[in-house]
Amino acid sequence: MRTYLQLLGHRRFAALCFGQAVSLLGDALFPIVVVVSAAQAGTPAETIGAAFAARFLALGGVVLFSGAVLDRINPVVAAVCADGTRVAALVALAVFWDGNLDPLVLAVAVVIGLCEAVSEPALLVIAPRILPRGPESGSRPAESDGGSAPHADAVPDGGAASDADEERVTAAYGLLEGMRNLSGIFGPTLAAGLVAVFSPSAGAFAAAVAFGLSAAATRWAGGRFAAAGRDDTAGEAAKGAGSDTAREAPAQERGREADGEGGTDAGQESLLRSALGGLAVLWRIRWLRRVQLLAVVHVLFAVGPWMVALPVLVIERQHTATVYALVLGSFAAGTVAGAFLGGRIRGRHRGLVSLALLALFGLTALSPVLTGSVPVLMAAFLIGGVGQQAFDVVKMAGLRREVPERLHGRAFSADFFFSFASLPLGQLLGAVLLRFVEAEAIMLWAGGLVIATTVLAMAGRDVREFRSGQHPAPDDGVPEQREPWTGSPAEQDENAGTR
Repeated sequence: MRTYLQLLGHRRFAALCFGQAVSLLGDALFPIVVVVSAAQAGTPAETIGAAFAARFLALGGVVLFSGAVLDRINPVVAAVCADGTRVAALVALAVFWDGNLDPLVLAVAVVIGLCEAVSEPALLVIAPRILPRGPESGSRPAESDGGSAPHADAVPDGGAASDADEERVTAAYGLLEGMRNLSGIFGPTLAAGLVAVFSPSAGAFAAAVAFGLSAAATRWAGGRFAAAGRDDTAGEAAKGAGSDTAREAPAQERGREADGEGGTDAGQESLLRSALGGLAVLWRIRWLRRVQLLAVVHVLFAVGPWMVALPVLVIERQHTATVYALVLGSFAAGTVAGAFLGGRIRGRHRGLVSLALLALFGLTALSPVLTGSVPVLMAAFLIGGVGQQAFDVVKMAGLRREVPERLHGRAFSADFFFSFASLPLGQLLGAVLLRFVEAEAIMLWAGGLVIATTVLAMAGRDVREFRSGQHPAPDDGVPEQREPWTGSPAEQDENAGTR
């Protein structure tokens, strides 16, 4: 907890956390507005589904391309523009909406999905770059007032410094995900109360205000992003750090390339090819490839069918809707604890620990079949939420460490795509399976598959460590020698011993 409090002591990072929290409240408001207005107007369920599907299709359809855009422009600008666009769309909805689900609502749903595809990966790119480096990192002291923070990706002076920086970044991701999950728990309740007391238009306006606050907070938090992210290394070199100049030159070159200033990189290649480069870089790093395949298998063949079978089994066991809400709430509470736990997982075997926690979700999937006790079910879902979210936090930190900086936007977008895009297909598969097999059989299959495949993934040494020790060149048309290894000499010696 001390580490999290220290992070919040940096005003710019605290502002980013605030922006994330209020943005997620805006995300929670929109679906509640749709559902409540549909109930008041007697709208068919198909129309509600169409609004949600429009948002999902927009999100899933462009998320890979948004990562390519984030690697070409300042991600702070992209995140602020995404929030600002949502403000304009929701204000238009609040002003011109007649309370019925019509093409205006569908259009706003598409806009929100498109903006979400930009803001989600942008946050993961921005957060580490505004973190001041601590004195133990071999850099100048951290500035809690949010001044010109040293670049979090700058090359440290030794292996210990690198470990300290990575610990801080992992904790930052844990804190952000924890706040996200807290907003996910309380946001829908607050949104439902607001819309019920006032009107759907009031809910839309409140969502616009939330995104406006998010835009302002993110803009202030990233106000010195350029100096912290790209120009800081040049400033250090100008002060006479001769040896640092040689080490930081590749980072400066990568910054220019990421902006399209340095030649044949993103400035000249097509957006499609650039987006595919994000998929390629995840595929070329073996442990990331295995983790992404594990995510697809879980979501498509276990989580999706399980989500469909769960409410059916609850009804068959003659439980009330309250029981269903309680177990889902327990899972959400577990994700909050899991985010903070994941932020503190470090060390050589961090992959093994996080995979073991992920396997706990298999027990969660099995629990509705094995017991009818509501308290036991709530405990099982709580544990599953802890394991799933802790794994995600450690994986995100590992992805950021392994992927070259100028590919971070594409890599995070591709990771989001792998974890998200197959969910509707998995739910469709679950609906089909329910026509032929019992809900209990689907739950048993889901739990067994999660446990078996997660244990199988532990066989790879690089997966157990979440470290490959090698950065492959991206598939973006840039010659391999243009993406040098940016780790410290100590890290290179350590990783050479693991290959």
